[in-house]
Amino acid sequence: MNYIRFISKRYLFSKSGNNAINIIVKIASFGVLIVSAAFIIVLSGFSGIRTFNLNLIKMTDPDIKITSTKGKYFKFTKELKSFLNNDPAAKAYTKSVEEKVFVLFEKKQKIAKLQGVDSNFTKVVPLDSTIIAGRMPAPATNELLVGVSMANDLSYMLSGNNYEVFQLLVPKPGSGLITDPRQAFQVKYFLPVGIYQTTPDHDQVYLYTSLSAAQDLLNLPSNRVSSVSISVTQPEQITPLQKRLSQKFGKQLRIRNRKQLNRLLYRMLNTENLMVYFIFALILLLALFNIIGTIMMIIIDKSSNMKTLRVLGLTPAEIKRIFMIQGFSMTFLSGLAGIIFGLILIAIQKMWPYLYIPQTNMPYPVEFRWTNVLWVILTVIFMGAFATYVALLKLTEKNLTA
Repeated sequence: MNYIRFISKRYLFSKSGNNAINIIVKIASFGVLIVSAAFIIVLSGFSGIRTFNLNLIKMTDPDIKITSTKGKYFKFTKELKSFLNNDPAAKAYTKSVEEKVFVLFEKKQKIAKLQGVDSNFTKVVPLDSTIIAGRMPAPATNELLVGVSMANDLSYMLSGNNYEVFQLLVPKPGSGLITDPRQAFQVKYFLPVGIYQTTPDHDQVYLYTSLSAAQDLLNLPSNRVSSVSISVTQPEQITPLQKRLSQKFGKQLRIRNRKQLNRLLYRMLNTENLMVYFIFALILLLALFNIIGTIMMIIIDKSSNMKTLRVLGLTPAEIKRIFMIQGFSMTFLSGLAGIIFGLILIAIQKMWPYLYIPQTNMPYPVEFRWTNVLWVILTVIFMGAFATYVALLKLTEKNLTA
């Protein structure tokens, strides 16, 4: 078997007497190299985008969120409070009230979601880290934190001497016909004190104020909330804490983790990653068709050598194995070189960014993962073996002795 590998190695690294075949071999190898490099770069880019998106939702969604199974609000009971205070996995928790409101500012109007939060909110959801101007609303005040997209829609700009207020309206509860539209809404005035920026889907919709101000606007008692958000001490404690909460309060309350709160986003990211993998695997397969043609031409070029090998005592199966090893090695080495080249470009992007998200100063996110490298290597190995096998299908004993 050593002589088979030796001959394959000689065929792989030695030049053919036909210069056209040498050029074809280089072109085919270069094609596999480029596709492999693009493969690992794109997978790393999607891994970076995935991490970037998941980090963004950490700014707006907690580890665990408790909501009501019936209606918008539920009572924050002493039993629930005691459980959260005593469970070692619960690092911090925060109560909030959420409701759709009608926003009026100057002559512009917009539908938004108002979320009233307590003083523990930033310990659970680090929304304060996304503030680009101003600060968080102070407890027990009618202060407001506005999303940058909503501020743009309303042509609002925060300034040091700004006393412009937002008018928030919600329908009053009750029944019967409305005889005076002015009496149909509960109205409160709020002073914007900060602007935050997350994603357009979020900062175009959500306003934040103190919990007591939101409860006052909605005529809710202090123990009525829309949700209770929890942060855990360690990420691996999320599932056990969720199970304990479900066992104790699952009949009255709905307990979900961050992944369940963003099920659609996780599904979309997984689907995109899978589709990208299959698309580039198909492109790699197309590039390997050049390898198939190249191996066939090498076999034709080496036809005179086959007679010599037969005279030396090699069987047709051993000669096939020589070309099998040569074709597979050509594909694997080209693919490996492409992966290394792609990883170098990824490292440069991380240390000295050269690609930026359009219309921003933010470097395009990339993330190195061994799983991506493993998938590309396995794909190159499998498809390289397949391409070589296809090229050798028509290599019969008659061809070897011709």
